[in-house]
Amino acid sequence: SDPTFVISTIFGGVNVDYCHNPSSMTSESDYLGFVKDGIQASTHVMMGRLTPEVDLLVEHLRNALAQVGRNGRVIHIAHSQGSVITWLAAQRLKPEECKRIEIISFGGAATICTSEFPFARCINYYAVNDPILNVVPSAVKALKSGFSFGGGMQQEIIFLASRTGDPVTDHGLLNPTYLEALVWEGQRY
Repeated sequence: SDPTFVISTIFGGVNVDYCHNPSSMTSESDYLGFVKDGIQASTHVMMGRLTPEVDLLVEHLRNALAQVGRNGRVIHIAHSQGSVITWLAAQRLKPEECKRIEIISFGGAATICTSEFPFARCINYYAVNDPILNVVPSAVKALKSGFSFGGGMQQEIIFLASRTGDPVTDHGLLNPTYLEALVWEGQRY
């Protein structure tokens, strides 16, 4: 369902412009749909495929930048496969466009970091039991590093303890694990 109202409320009533890539999941307990989404996300990552969803996001971000004006900033929230689509879209954005965008990613099938793209800010949240970690080697490497907080990518990846005990439920953006981090982010604004 459309999380626009919840996200707007968390971020103090700001206008939320929603750009959605539909999931294969029919419900939170649809494990087959979850696997299908994982396969599609893996294909995006491994093949770097530029799809119509990527084109749509590039256009969406450029329109958002135009709306906020030259000195404005866009806060882009990505979830799951949306993080891969964001990573691919970032390859098509100009550096000056990236510098005006903050990326907040939840359970992303790709890690998005400022060492790779000149975004104003990148933060990647992962539930420690999120099955998406099976396709994100950079996040797994950070998790296995013992949470060392040196320079670079480790500072842009945050691991969250499960709030539900169920990996698929924890993966949901508006379920307790990621919702708590979304509220933290909303308090920044």
